[in-house]
Amino acid sequence: MNLFALFSNFARPKKDDMFNIYPDGIFIVSMDGRILDVNLKIVELFGYSRFDMVGQYFSEYIQGGSGLLNKIVAQKAPSITKAQTAREEDVFVEVAAAKDLENDRVFVTIRNVTQNYKMQNVVNGEFEIAKKIIDEKNSFLCEISPEIISSLDSVVGFSKALLEGIGGHLIEKQEKYVSIINKNSKDLSFDLEKMFDFFKLESGLYKYEYKTFDIVDLLTSVAKTYEPLLESKKIVFKYDFSALTTRGAYLDPVVIEEVVKNILNISYKCSNLGTVTFNAGNPPLEFLQANGYDVTDENIKKQFAMFEIKDTSFSLTPEQLENVFNPYFIDNSPNKHPIGIKMTYPLVKKHIKYFKGDVWVYSKAGAGTMVAILVPIEKLNS
Repeated sequence: MNLFALFSNFARPKKDDMFNIYPDGIFIVSMDGRILDVNLKIVELFGYSRFDMVGQYFSEYIQGGSGLLNKIVAQKAPSITKAQTAREEDVFVEVAAAKDLENDRVFVTIRNVTQNYKMQNVVNGEFEIAKKIIDEKNSFLCEISPEIISSLDSVVGFSKALLEGIGGHLIEKQEKYVSIINKNSKDLSFDLEKMFDFFKLESGLYKYEYKTFDIVDLLTSVAKTYEPLLESKKIVFKYDFSALTTRGAYLDPVVIEEVVKNILNISYKCSNLGTVTFNAGNPPLEFLQANGYDVTDENIKKQFAMFEIKDTSFSLTPEQLENVFNPYFIDNSPNKHPIGIKMTYPLVKKHIKYFKGDVWVYSKAGAGTMVAILVPIEKLNS
């Protein structure tokens, strides 16, 4: 086949033809903002003739005019704005521009994005309405949460008192049933507390109070609190914070304490036997670099604290691990964990993300689970 003969049947488009068949509208604008030329797509979009438009100011047709063009050229990014057509319609266009310095002019492309823009506004409006409803619902739940928890606490308290003999001796069957009531009410109280805590964070109702404190003293205090609790479950508990060379931290100490307690609570509630280790230190430079931090100054690691809590007897399934930070994940597996445990990881993640840190959870059957928390401990400029 003679390829040259085949292609010789097709005429090469002329320069003027390319200008007019280009799929987007094109303005050629002088440096003082006057229109030098337009293509057919512009005539179709705006409803004015080429004769009407050439010589007029660009700002008469495009909201923002030369100021917008200067911004687009400087930032090298398109912008969406309004256009004035002969039909007086609400038209939104995406404007891109580049300077032709040699010929002292600007090439401007115009794309009609009205339908997409209006649809996006509808979506944004619906999102704002939905968010307002969710925030109001969360605020309501947070306001009534003390009443609900108080009612449950009374069940916990009375059932405990019955088990301790306040109403007289319980026969074996009565003691069994009251024990079940006591356990279930405590579990439900724990689950609801975690749910309400997350709702409070989700709606931005939590008020953080930053202050400077000794982070090693705080972690040591938490560890000593959980030491007898974990040992009562036959769990070997080891902790070491000597690798944390920066003791002074500027964070909300109440939240940091809650975060650590939340993770240790998982071991206390879900583990039996096994070993739990709790270590803290400054993160390795390799870890910071792998997670997108600038490590040109090696002292950066002193600006962060890293906590690692490992539990050899608690593990997550691959599906649970994949959704570990999703508070609304529905777990239908036979070995699903209580709601309060499931809500703990998203709750911790939200707190640490607020501090501009991050959380990772690793888990494998037979090996256990490790939670790694990275948090900046120095006062940030922004």
